[in-house]
Amino acid sequence: MPPVQLNLLSRKRLSTVASLLLAGMLAVIVVLKWDSLISSLRNINGNWAVLGLGFYWINYLLRSMRFCTISQNSLKLWPDAIRATCLHGLATYMLPFRAGDLALPAILKSINDTSWIEGGRILIKSRILDVSSMGILMICAAIWTRVQISFYVRLCWIGLGIIMMVSPVIISWLISSGTRISSLAFKNIIMKFQTVSAITGREVVQSIGIWVAIGGCLFCAARAVGLVLGPGDAIFLISVQFPLQLIPIQGFANAGNHEGGWIAALTILGIPAATGLVIALTSHALVFLYVVSLGGVSLFLRK
Repeated sequence: MPPVQLNLLSRKRLSTVASLLLAGMLAVIVVLKWDSLISSLRNINGNWAVLGLGFYWINYLLRSMRFCTISQNSLKLWPDAIRATCLHGLATYMLPFRAGDLALPAILKSINDTSWIEGGRILIKSRILDVSSMGILMICAAIWTRVQISFYVRLCWIGLGIIMMVSPVIISWLISSGTRISSLAFKNIIMKFQTVSAITGREVVQSIGIWVAIGGCLFCAARAVGLVLGPGDAIFLISVQFPLQLIPIQGFANAGNHEGGWIAALTILGIPAATGLVIALTSHALVFLYVVSLGGVSLFLRK
């Protein structure tokens, strides 16, 4: 077996083992914190929880609209794009090892016979837009949050946000460089994906709307479990969580990644790790119900 394939195989095995360990550790923590978790779940504020579900659905409606905007084959919003978005969100959240995110081309292929290349292009461009728009929100979070963090940390956070914001420009430059030095066959493949770096204002607005809706969802989820956050703190919470979501390690139903992001952000916000762990577990249970609702919508659309 060639060295490159061996290297990829070893990385895949490492990611699998790490994801399984992450899920196992979380299961042990749930058992140890069972009494505190049950008590916290019983005290969930229903009004905030329902409002959070509304923001969650708005997020996926905007994602469906963005799929239609990105698609070069005029993907229909209802029911094709909405069903594809619900299935993709369900797979991304539920499947371990980040395998669900790569399922979008197959989902689009099965729903309206979108080509594999077009499905891959939609997936890549969606992720580029997520990174760029999240960079904008990271800059806003670093400037507006009330958290007492050092000037240099805040400056580094702004710098990282700027890099993420201009990532489409960086990718466009890399693609242009690749077409100049590549062979003809590889150049043709690159050219098929060249439009992923061409970002329109409509796509940017939709992407920012997606992350604002996610911020609203997390804000309501935090209020539902008894944690009082300001709007700027909610955006800061997302900006801490988002880099952790890019790590190719994930337990079943986002086990470990959700808790790690919440605990890290809440610790910066001044909440002890032990308290933050219970809050993270409770909010995870709430978000899990939100994700399950995507499955219900996709089944309804199938009928």
